[in-house]
Amino acid sequence: MGEQDKTTALFGECKWTSEKVDLSILETLIRRSKLFPHQKVYLYLFSKSGFTKGCIDKAHELGNVTLVTYADILAAM
Repeated sequence: MGEQDKTTALFGECKWTSEKVDLSILETLIRRSKLFPHQKVYLYLFSKSGFTKGCIDKAHELGNVTLVTYADILAAM
């Protein structure tokens, strides 16, 4: 077994609703990720119905956020 990387973490959240995930959900995930002392953080949001423009814009601005829709998952299968 290899050595664990204790400086990197991946945090994610999945929303299975008919509404698009908005910026407030991303902001909550960011806040929660800061409860841990990792230097390098990757955030993933999964959404059945997509994302609002505000959420998409913030994800692009941050650069460490991956947004995944249900359609993306089906396309990858």
